[in-house]
Amino acid sequence: MGSKERKDIITMSERNDSLVNKWHSVYFFIPLFENSVTMPTLEEFNQALSDKFGKVTPFAENPEIPTQPADLLGFVLWDHPAYYTAEKQSYPTQLNLMGPDVFDQSHWDEMILAQFWDCPDRENFIKRCRYSIMASNFMAAGLPIMERFQIIADYADMILEVFPECIGIYWPHSQKLVTREYFQQSHWNFANLHFLDGGLNVRFFNITGTNEMLFDTLGFTPIGLPDLQCHCKELVPNDVVYFLRNLAVYLYEAGDIIQDGNTVEGLDHGKWRCQREDSMAKPKRMVLDIHAGQYAAGSR
Repeated sequence: MGSKERKDIITMSERNDSLVNKWHSVYFFIPLFENSVTMPTLEEFNQALSDKFGKVTPFAENPEIPTQPADLLGFVLWDHPAYYTAEKQSYPTQLNLMGPDVFDQSHWDEMILAQFWDCPDRENFIKRCRYSIMASNFMAAGLPIMERFQIIADYADMILEVFPECIGIYWPHSQKLVTREYFQQSHWNFANLHFLDGGLNVRFFNITGTNEMLFDTLGFTPIGLPDLQCHCKELVPNDVVYFLRNLAVYLYEAGDIIQDGNTVEGLDHGKWRCQREDSMAKPKRMVLDIHAGQYAAGSR
């Protein structure tokens, strides 16, 4: 491998990491298509937004629906203002849409591909992800977390309605790929958790040469909450996944309130201690590590 190829791989990895290892004021997702994208009319798209979010107007003097990769059009959500303390003023939030493009699968290195657990027939589905558009929020950082990301979830639902040929969505801030059907049939008990269908990725690693396992989450650091980590052994993997999902919901609803030394009820009904640590798995970030008591692995 030449120096240019090595540099390209490093740059790609850094680009992927930068989307998940720090907070982001703008949050985006990537709807995916098998064939070239047919864009709706401006009137159709604006009406779909209005049906979902109330009063909506394009943010442009002479608005046009994006048709090229570099094209971007913002839409003002007048009924969803965000308050900014520094300015002591509220401003309407926005949603953005970028034009269609060929999807660059170099976003997905081997580590990312290995965690696409929610894609049946993963290899063939990935081959079908050939084209994309991009959607995001803007001026929304002042909203409470659950309101901010309920808007993102509703926007993703709306895009699936407006683009019936969309086959799935890639969530770069959680490195999660979901099919159209997966996202439309929420895997959470309450509608206000629907964002987590794309925005939370629970990962699982077997540690080679040991009986140890590592579980962590991706997706919470970019929205201002701690990702979770559990290094353990002799537990049923699905039980640990559901444990982290439930703890993630608690943080999503209550905020970043678990302090170092606090405990949570573990799978064995014991008290499992929580502590912020550097993550064991890439991308490197600060995580809330849960010590699994008698099932903890490593030198914990």
